[in-house]
Amino acid sequence: MEGFRIDLDGELYPLEAVYQAAYTNLDRAWVLLKKTETGVAATVRSKRAGVTDEVAAGRLGNEALAQAYRLSLATSGRRLIEAITTRAIAGAAGPPGLDELLEMEIGDATAFDDPLGIAMSWEEKYGKKAPKKEEGE
Repeated sequence: MEGFRIDLDGELYPLEAVYQAAYTNLDRAWVLLKKTETGVAATVRSKRAGVTDEVAAGRLGNEALAQAYRLSLATSGRRLIEAITTRAIAGAAGPPGLDELLEMEIGDATAFDDPLGIAMSWEEKYGKKAPKKEEGE
């Protein structure tokens, strides 16, 4: 395959990032990847008229760098993402132990008895108002 070759250092560009960059550029260029001792050699040939192979290879290098950065962010923030996801799923399931709380007995009272009369509905506290009579009734 003719085209422009760029060498991507394995320490800066993980293989997964290079694959993602190549996939992103598939509509614009043909990309041939070959593993080397230090990383990956990418031979790039542009599919678009007016875009040189060198420009297409530069775009692949830029995208590989962006993908490597995204990969490092995802790796470093994985524990935080997992913690947030776990809390979100646990919160959607409801508070833990609600069934046990409903069945719990405290002395002679149940968990939702109100011996002090604190949890009183509006109607119980203030009573229902009689509907107003319209004039002429």
